[in-house]
Amino acid sequence: MCATQIDPQLLAIYQHSDYRVSVAGQNDFLLRPGLPSPELLAVYQRYAVSSACFISAYNPRSEPRTLEENVAAQQELLKAVEALGHSFLPGMGEDSEGGCAGEPCLLILGISRDQSLNLGTRFEQNALLWMEADAIPQLLLLR
Repeated sequence: MCATQIDPQLLAIYQHSDYRVSVAGQNDFLLRPGLPSPELLAVYQRYAVSSACFISAYNPRSEPRTLEENVAAQQELLKAVEALGHSFLPGMGEDSEGGCAGEPCLLILGISRDQSLNLGTRFEQNALLWMEADAIPQLLLLR
């Protein structure tokens, strides 16, 4: 693993969180770092894409913000994704042990790795999930 400025306890939370994706008319599914997702492969086929990013704009650098600040940041992320022309699905990043509140996220479909990293940096996130054609989520650290 590369050197990071992220607190080891916070990093452990990221690695073991539930990254929940909502698909209209279907059951939600979970993404977990390092584990293949057949549900994501089905989404890839449905949208004719071969990559995705799971990201939130809430609590930049994991520093708590007000609900109003977080909602505004998430709306800016949504606008940025729409400007890039990508489809997306709503999601929620949840600490599987319940120690941290969940954060609304987006599963952005067909986005490139570079675009994902740029969004993560722009919205000052510590990390994001990146998925290539194999639909195995990778935790990418941004700090």
